[in-house]
Amino acid sequence: MKVPFDGTSCPVSGAQNGKRAIVAAAVALFVTFAHADESVVKDPHHGPYNQEIASVGSWKVDKGYVSLDPADTTALMDRMQNPGVQNTWLYAPEGLKRWFSVIRYEDTGHVKDDETIDPAAILEQLKKGNELSNEERRKRGWAELHLIGWQIEPHYESDTKRLSWATLNESNGEKVVNYTTKVLSRTGVATITLVTDPASLDQSVADLKAQLDGFAFNANQTYSEFRDGDKIAEYGLTGLIVGGAAAAAVKTGAWKWVLGIIAAGWKLIAAAAVALLASVKSLFKRRSA
Repeated sequence: MKVPFDGTSCPVSGAQNGKRAIVAAAVALFVTFAHADESVVKDPHHGPYNQEIASVGSWKVDKGYVSLDPADTTALMDRMQNPGVQNTWLYAPEGLKRWFSVIRYEDTGHVKDDETIDPAAILEQLKKGNELSNEERRKRGWAELHLIGWQIEPHYESDTKRLSWATLNESNGEKVVNYTTKVLSRTGVATITLVTDPASLDQSVADLKAQLDGFAFNANQTYSEFRDGDKIAEYGLTGLIVGGAAAAAVKTGAWKWVLGIIAAGWKLIAAAAVALLASVKSLFKRRSA
């Protein structure tokens, strides 16, 4: 039986959290309840659970956390007015408390990690790209997003093969932070985008890093298992940050997904930040028998 969505605030007990619902916060600016009886998410996976990622890896979902398959992730992102998010998995604490993340895998080829990262030069490139994305925002009637600088400078961990950074942005007088981690594999890159209140960034990043210890590529897909003859990416670590993958997507016709993420990213983060200060809304409920 489908559990109807009533569009109102829905406090959920600890037991209900684990069995019935994922609770996400939003405000009317970001969410339009066109069909109040529509269930947005149909099959959330509550930990303990092993979430497969793009047939190349898996992410261990601990108790107290939840994951969504691509169809449910797309539905939730659409409801939050973040269109074009496809082939992406959501991972978050139960109730989306304080933060949530989305992960996507791209078969970019093997990215070499032997270059030196220049944060200042990369920031200039990102600012140029930011102005291009603002042109698209204006066409869509969305508020512009302005890149202020690094919240966390890009850094690479050779032992975990994780490349991470965070940018500080501003839109409509509100500051938002966009934190990204890319994990390199033998044949591609997993991108994890963290959505959180800027005030909770340090705590959220620490929590995400701990959960990422439960993410692993399958046998024969780890970075160290690269073999001669494997596809090599056309860019390195810097390219991953400034948009090497995005440039490749334009060539292959996948630019709409990239543009959707760039153009809508601030709304994703702002919605989560405002939500932590506002009353909690139930965006979706699980189908029950």
